[in-house]
Amino acid sequence: MVFGSYVGYLNFVIILFVATGGWIVRFDAKRYARDGMKKEQKAALFIGWLNIVLGAMIFVANWIYQQWFFFRW
Repeated sequence: MVFGSYVGYLNFVIILFVATGGWIVRFDAKRYARDGMKKEQKAALFIGWLNIVLGAMIFVANWIYQQWFFFRW
């Protein structure tokens, strides 16, 4: 990265984490609740929110890295 070879695939990973997490929380958990599948609903909510939180954490960590480490060379 010192020589400017940073491609930036991390932004796509962040979008995928947040989008899939939102999809799971909105659609899968609601369907499991409608069908009376409580354990599956809890698992879907956990995994969905985990994806959203991981996406947010990666976004913040990437921003901190770019602000403090990448451009100070």
